[in-house]
Amino acid sequence: MLSPNMFTSLLIMVVLMIVLTIIGKKIEKKDPGKPVAGPLFLVVMLIDMFNSFIKEFYGRHWKTFAPLLVTVFLFLAFANTASLFGLATPLSNINIALSFSIMAFFIIQIAGLVVRGPLRRLKDLMSPSAFLLPLNIIGDVSATMAMGLRLFGNLLSGAVIALLIMNLLPAVIAVIPMTVLVHPVFNIGFGLVQAFVYFMLLTIFLSMAIQSEEEMN
Repeated sequence: MLSPNMFTSLLIMVVLMIVLTIIGKKIEKKDPGKPVAGPLFLVVMLIDMFNSFIKEFYGRHWKTFAPLLVTVFLFLAFANTASLFGLATPLSNINIALSFSIMAFFIIQIAGLVVRGPLRRLKDLMSPSAFLLPLNIIGDVSATMAMGLRLFGNLLSGAVIALLIMNLLPAVIAVIPMTVLVHPVFNIGFGLVQAFVYFMLLTIFLSMAIQSEEEMN
């Protein structure tokens, strides 16, 4: 039987697939010569903003990694604010949080091997000395591990702080519903910030893995 956290994860994935497919079909039907209006304008503007940001890190490789990075951000943004809709927050489960660490590690290593090639990727891991290869590998593992633990820890701390406020301010909570006072601050605030932090860290580490020192400088 699925845990509430896993159920929320699958629900978010299904909803995102359906909604984004519908949006994509509508954009395909639009005349490129005419301006986009309405809700589609907001979608196009946000995607263009993300693409412009990602181009700065990836250069000519940006089209390869932009869909992945934007998808990860969208999933985390909805997953971290799922409790606003009465759903279990996926990343409050340590197993799901660590799965994001594992995913980040393999994405970074595979992308480095494919883009840089096995020999150059190995050379990167051995820089500046071959004796540092074990430490560089440990650094890659620990950095991606910390990314998932950061998600788990910050979401858990947000929930703890929300509970403390509810216990310390019973009179206020009795007058103003908890969902109005506490949830927007700690779920939207903590959730969206942590989604963006994970997106930024993955963007930076992934760009470092696929670029040479000359390209980064």
